Amino acid sequence: MKKILISYSSYVVLMWFYFYYFYPLDSYSDARYGAISHFIYFALMPVEIIILYSMYTHSRSYLWITKWKSYFSQFATLSIILVCIHWMSHFPFRLTWFLLSKKEGTRTQSFTSWIGEQLVSQLLFFCLIFFLIYLTNIFIRKWPKTWGIRLWLFMLPLAFFYVFIQPIWIDPLFDDFHKLDKSHHMYQALSQQVDSMELTNVDMYIVNKSEKVQTYNAYVTGVFDNKRIVLWDTMLDGMDEAEVLFITAHELGHYIKKHVYIGTGLYLVLVLLVCLFLQWLTNKWQEKSHLELTMKLLLVITILLFITNPLNLFVSREMERSADRFAISHTEDLSPAIQSYKELAIQSKTDIDPASWIQFFKSTHPSIQERIDRIEEKKGEK
Repeated sequence: MKKILISYSSYVVLMWFYFYYFYPLDSYSDARYGAISHFIYFALMPVEIIILYSMYTHSRSYLWITKWKSYFSQFATLSIILVCIHWMSHFPFRLTWFLLSKKEGTRTQSFTSWIGEQLVSQLLFFCLIFFLIYLTNIFIRKWPKTWGIRLWLFMLPLAFFYVFIQPIWIDPLFDDFHKLDKSHHMYQALSQQVDSMELTNVDMYIVNKSEKVQTYNAYVTGVFDNKRIVLWDTMLDGMDEAEVLFITAHELGHYIKKHVYIGTGLYLVLVLLVCLFLQWLTNKWQEKSHLELTMKLLLVITILLFITNPLNLFVSREMERSADRFAISHTEDLSPAIQSYKELAIQSKTDIDPASWIQFFKSTHPSIQERIDRIEEKKGEK
């Protein structure tokens, strides 16, 4: 354990010196804000694997739970331990980022509000962890040879249900949402944009982010009859109409190309492959207890997610490029489009052209510079 802590501490220090002093940051801001965001991401990247490996190899840290008589109590206690260790290991980095964001002016949220969100997030994380490991254990005990495929089939409708209810019940726990009102200065322009693309059942929502941040954003969420485009109020107040319309054209591109469905479907395929692989592994393992088996499964799952994450990020970036191309093809004057991405980068003080290896391991979107270059290329063609 001591060697692991020393190795991880050395890794964090090296990451800090590299990103703070040597990383070639390309940003509209003079601060090293974008570089520090990279540092925090990569500093946290191996934490879950380290925690689970350390706990699994030091079984005394959790096998005392077997004194509880019921499986329910044992897995509930294990989930609490995992969530608490996870929160404590992440908290110094999250607090650092919160304080830095306040200092740089990208965040306006109070500490009380922020810590409240952290606690809600951890409660939801506990519910998820407990549900998954308890349910998995039931399936393993009942169908030891075929538990993986059975569990996946059982979870299939639940996954779509979660995607459906997330914007209704989960997201409002953290932010205030309301439909775009007819009295809003952007209502007419946005309605005309939707009508021009012959779309129906598109709900536009505004989320009140100005009480927390100064950055801009918009996104698509929901499935079936609950699909919605969510616009941050900071963006609606800070961007010109033409700039907002380009951003919403991008989001409508996600809507038209059914990226939410495609992304959810691909993720479920990945989960199926993971379940089948774990099912194959457990048929070969001979763990002494159900808790040791659970810890080993969690460790393997975390490693698999770490390995496959670049693939998930690649798919996400390709969807964003597809939505960009859609927005470009449905925008006459591309000058505001260029300015919209510059505004996004200025407000967030982000790294506009991350190194290729950073994009590989971290980026869900193409770099701002790539997106601007693409628009300028199409603008030149027009």
